[in-house]
Amino acid sequence: MTRNRSLRLLALVATFTVLAPAGAALAAEGDPALPTVAEVTKRLDALYRSDSSHGTLRMEVVTKHYSRTLEMEAWTKGADRGLVVIRAPAREAGNASLKTEDGMWSYGKRSDRLLRIPPGLLGESWMGSHFSNDDLMRESSYEEDYDTTLARVTEGGVELLRLRMVPKPDTAIVYTKLEYFVAAGDLLPTRVDYYDRDKVVRRMTFEEVKELGGRRLPTVMRLVPLDMPDEHTTVAYLQMTFDGPVPAGMFTPQGLRRATER
Repeated sequence: MTRNRSLRLLALVATFTVLAPAGAALAAEGDPALPTVAEVTKRLDALYRSDSSHGTLRMEVVTKHYSRTLEMEAWTKGADRGLVVIRAPAREAGNASLKTEDGMWSYGKRSDRLLRIPPGLLGESWMGSHFSNDDLMRESSYEEDYDTTLARVTEGGVELLRLRMVPKPDTAIVYTKLEYFVAAGDLLPTRVDYYDRDKVVRRMTFEEVKELGGRRLPTVMRLVPLDMPDEHTTVAYLQMTFDGPVPAGMFTPQGLRRATER
């Protein structure tokens, strides 16, 4: 699979935003109750996106070799800047990841070293999870990169809307297709299936809808690689503030070091 910017992990932080093509499919003929693609994706876009964000989150990673839980604090500003600092466990507290418009860096508290992650390592695991450094780096633009169609489906007696997103021919891609499912009533996301050709290779589910940061949204995201179904990475938002003051100087080596001292 080739790589592009189809999914953004800060996403973990400011995230999983969706924009549909301006010319995307409208409501199906004879079904006036079905919303347009634009209506659904605008709702999804507004759900997590903000000019800035600050929050705390917990990440649980389970593999066949180990399990670990990290408590983290995260900040974002715009589409290009993000900072994630580990707060617990104590042996990893102060380690951090920094994202700017110029690239991505990893910071080790004990060595006080800030190392740039080269492009060849962006596919490696981020903090031992099933997310990659590349997930953290990418910017989502379904509007630019995907053609999207909308259909009503029923699963387990529950009515959902399915957005089928196929990358445009001139776009370098990670996945050959995405299928995004949202609740038919409130348009909140329930899951995303990521395809390599005709096979689903990983699945993200959205759970535990709550009021957070003045918004009603899923507060837990669970990623499962389907070739290893007993493994998963779960990210839970604990606290979140959207569009609050976040100084630009935080996304510098000096700002990172100050954040690790808190």
